[in-house]
Amino acid sequence: MSEILLDVKNLKTRFNTDDGTFRAVDDVSFNVKRGQTIGIVGESGCGKSVTSLSIMRLIQKPGTIEGGQVLFKGQDLLKLSDEKMRQIRGNEIAMIFQEPMTSLNPVYTIGDQIEEAILLHQKELSKAQARERAIKMLRIVGIPAPEKRFHEYPHQLSGGMRQRVMIALAISCNPELLIADEPTTALDVTIQAQILDLMRNLQKEFNAGMILITHDLGVVAEMCQEVAVMYAGRIVEYGTVEDIFYRPKHHYTRGLLDSIPHFETGHKLDQLKTIPGMVPSLYNLPVGCRFQDRCPAVQNDCRQTYPPLENMRGIHKAACFHPISDEVK
Repeated sequence: MSEILLDVKNLKTRFNTDDGTFRAVDDVSFNVKRGQTIGIVGESGCGKSVTSLSIMRLIQKPGTIEGGQVLFKGQDLLKLSDEKMRQIRGNEIAMIFQEPMTSLNPVYTIGDQIEEAILLHQKELSKAQARERAIKMLRIVGIPAPEKRFHEYPHQLSGGMRQRVMIALAISCNPELLIADEPTTALDVTIQAQILDLMRNLQKEFNAGMILITHDLGVVAEMCQEVAVMYAGRIVEYGTVEDIFYRPKHHYTRGLLDSIPHFETGHKLDQLKTIPGMVPSLYNLPVGCRFQDRCPAVQNDCRQTYPPLENMRGIHKAACFHPISDEVK
């Protein structure tokens, strides 16, 4: 059995504002093994990115991590000092942020930024060795003429190239865990395929664990072994890719799958399916199931108590009092 690299237990993150308490991550648990990729999916505002930022301890005021554990190789990251966390962040755990144009510093060359990360965490390397490694990282991620690109600024690169730089920056210290937050957003399909292939190959090379945050179920099907479906700050379904795509139990998961357009030769495309309604306000969550007002199978018990995340089969779990039967396609 593969070694568990990251074990998130009952993680809770809140944002206390003048309008009330915003429960962005509410009792979230999952784990990541070495060499494994776990996808976290859901609509915008469901808590995916806040979960990743909580793991990295990058939550800023008015946000606070109020409970739970984030066990990385057995040690709780939430209990470490800021200095110790800085040593782990970017070195043993790295993150590919959602928008490289705002994540990269516009006044420094991309080479300087990668070199700085290497010198910070790999203190045994000289500046010349760090520069050589930075150029090597640029070459590994497929950037042409890396010696020339080393001296260029982020605005001089295309969106695909900037995303490759972000990946080079993330892997520059050979992290054991990689968190990718929407790594292919706003990229055309050709560049997206190249980035995904690159990430897959790098993961195999370094045997790293990976958390892939996305709303693109096609990316999940291609990259992940297990999937967590988040809704309104909680995981509502968890299972293997096969469980989620072929045997979904939660009606929200079914709605996400139904919203994917299917093109069949010789058939007219019907109107795209959508999930009715909106994600509830995290300031004022309903009593009971948070999906109740959008669910086609809602009953009285759904409005009274929040359903626990119960085992269905194997690692497959769903938080639903009235799960979809296997007979329903």
